[in-house]
Amino acid sequence: MHRKNPISKSGCLNHPADRRGVLNGAFTLIELLVVIAIIAILAAMLLPALAQAKGKARQAMCLSNQKQLMIAVHVYSGDNGDWLPPMQVEMPQIDARPTWRTYLFPYVGSNARVYDCPTEQKDVYSLGNRVSPLPPNPAVIGRPVEGENELCSGIGAVDVHWESGGAPPPLGRTDEDNICRWSKIQNATQVIFFGDGNSDFDGLWPDDRWWIWKEEGDANTMGFNRATENDPGAFRHNRKSNYAFGDAHATLLDPGQIPCNINSCWWSAAWPIPGH
Repeated sequence: MHRKNPISKSGCLNHPADRRGVLNGAFTLIELLVVIAIIAILAAMLLPALAQAKGKARQAMCLSNQKQLMIAVHVYSGDNGDWLPPMQVEMPQIDARPTWRTYLFPYVGSNARVYDCPTEQKDVYSLGNRVSPLPPNPAVIGRPVEGENELCSGIGAVDVHWESGGAPPPLGRTDEDNICRWSKIQNATQVIFFGDGNSDFDGLWPDDRWWIWKEEGDANTMGFNRATENDPGAFRHNRKSNYAFGDAHATLLDPGQIPCNINSCWWSAAWPIPGH
């Protein structure tokens, strides 16, 4: 008498040995561990590359923002008789000291993000951030009112040799009587207007985190070096920082290599400093 074929009416194998053969095709624990280890190795290899790509994208966006600010300066100047925007203006009648950001605000489409660098997470103008423990104050963004100067921004404007009587800065101050005009710019391709960060390296000037200046020594003397001064933001992009020049080009530079000597100073509208 012949045995029946061990196949069910549905056509599936129903013999225990056949089921064991199907189960034997699954991964063993060791095989799973090997796969997980391979994935971990690949992730370890790829993550640094992804982080580097993300950093480059942020650096490029920061560079674009600085270019937009420089274009805004040109348009502002065209509307204001060749004058460049002031670094800061004293308004004692309303107890305010608004910064250059308020003057350019209409020229950047009231887009506060233009003043920031995506790499910088604390000094963010578009969020109305102030130095801790002060809470954010977004109500004063872009407005020439009391408290606007307390807002931080990822990008700072240049007024390195800021005291009156020195080389004219690209963005001067009304209280120092050194507001600048385009006619005073000797070479727009070698004058920096904007850069990453600020010069509050010692934490003594929390209301000035929108400004690059010479903090160490006499403000009007040569030798300014953001690297040795250890300015916040000077090493923001892989030990370098972004800068925008008067001709509206922007580039990534080593902050320790920007000239400020007897022959050249990229921080000033004209050089040399009178009396030097």
